[in-house]
Amino acid sequence: MSEQDMLVFDDAGNLNHSAESSSVDYSPSTWKVLIVDDEDGVHTITKLALNRVSFAHKGLTFLSAYNVAQAKEILSSEDDIAVVLLDVVMETEEAGLEVAEYIRDVLNNHRIRIILRTGQPGTVPEKEIIEQYDINDYREKTELTKRKLYSTVYTALRSYRDIMALETHRIGLEKVIAATASILKKKSMESFAQGVLEQISSLLYMKGGMMLSEIEGVLAEKSADDVHVLAQVGDISEKAYKEAMTQGGVHTVRDSDQELRYQEENICHISNINGVETILNITGKQEFKDVDMHLVELFCNNMAIALDNLRLNDSLRSTQKEIVYAICGLAESRSKETGNHVRRVAHYSRLMAEDIGLSPAQCEEVFYAAPLHDVGKISIPDSVLNKPGKLTDEEWTLMKTHTTLGENCLKCSHQPVMQAGAIIASQHHENWDGSGYPQGLSGTDIHIYGRIVALADVFDALASKRCYKEPWHMNDIVTYIREQSGAKFDPQLVEVFERRREDFIRILEEYDDSLSYLSAV
Repeated sequence: MSEQDMLVFDDAGNLNHSAESSSVDYSPSTWKVLIVDDEDGVHTITKLALNRVSFAHKGLTFLSAYNVAQAKEILSSEDDIAVVLLDVVMETEEAGLEVAEYIRDVLNNHRIRIILRTGQPGTVPEKEIIEQYDINDYREKTELTKRKLYSTVYTALRSYRDIMALETHRIGLEKVIAATASILKKKSMESFAQGVLEQISSLLYMKGGMMLSEIEGVLAEKSADDVHVLAQVGDISEKAYKEAMTQGGVHTVRDSDQELRYQEENICHISNINGVETILNITGKQEFKDVDMHLVELFCNNMAIALDNLRLNDSLRSTQKEIVYAICGLAESRSKETGNHVRRVAHYSRLMAEDIGLSPAQCEEVFYAAPLHDVGKISIPDSVLNKPGKLTDEEWTLMKTHTTLGENCLKCSHQPVMQAGAIIASQHHENWDGSGYPQGLSGTDIHIYGRIVALADVFDALASKRCYKEPWHMNDIVTYIREQSGAKFDPQLVEVFERRREDFIRILEEYDDSLSYLSAV
């Protein structure tokens, strides 16, 4: 019999002490093997048999437990044990099975490979043990030659490595999905770009626990003439990065192309989608070790597509805003109201929407839709619209139709902002107590958008010079709005006005058309 086939255990299951013992020093780059057996000699001879085993360029580190309690303590504190060599019979005939049950059911650890060893075969049926306790291998001590022990442990390590690789990929993929979802919530290009840098840092160092401060990075858009930096982290300067880019440090890629370039301390992703070249450049203060570049590339590709979608959304929002203000500008030109009236009403409205806790989407919607509140005035004759004196009953009846005219103009659109504008146009003259027009709605039957714009519109109208009135004193405006709480206005919104009065005045001043209103004393 060759040395390789030397028995670790003799036919009676007793230890063969013919070899000298040795040990393996602990290293973070080793596989942990837990030996659970009540015989000290079993630990010694097992370590001797496996002391030179190496798998995937990593050696073994041995941990020893001599009873169930010690095994549980080690297993609960060491979460990266690869293999357990587990004796069945120790202080009881099924002590090893108790340890196996603890691993699978209590710790819920299905990564660790359990090799059951017994010197008393037949005590428990092998098939039932393997199925019930999720055992990976079942061996009699008499059959474990050095060669067989080596192959058994080697195979177990290979399985453990593959399981951990799958687990790492799963965690990494979850991070990619979570990261992509997280940055998709960003509404502005700058906040989106900053989110990209934060999330890519998390992916690169998901094992090392490193912080964002340990990378330098830039996300930028490159055109033929310039580089626009969307976000950056670390000490790198925008000027230095632009110089590197314009001097050929990064080459362009073909249209609709994406490319990932990887070095030990630098990752550069370049994309060219719809004619816009985007460059993500990350440099680490330490090497990017154990980085799954496939996951990084997947994230970067998703990032580039999401960034392009955000650009398109920004373009659509800008176009929509331009259309809204063009329509409102036409109505304003006919009514000779101040040019910034609709802008101020939009800002007052968003301020109140945010304060009462509407969702970000609703706040944005009311902001873009509020300027449409008086679009129906485009159909009112000039003689009525710009009459300096009091309107007759007939003229007043005609003036009130601007609400339904505006609603009818906007409600046919399928765009959410136009739909919201139709609601606001129809309901911004409804009163909380039901005394308003055109439908006489009251309380919460009036849409929250209508209630918000009603207060915003009245505040700005009172503070502005009109063809039929001079601006009111701010103290008089505050008194009027307070008196109309529960009558004309939603009491909750009056409370917001009282609480945020200085913000209303700030908006009024910021979008001033040389209004000669009197400040509060």
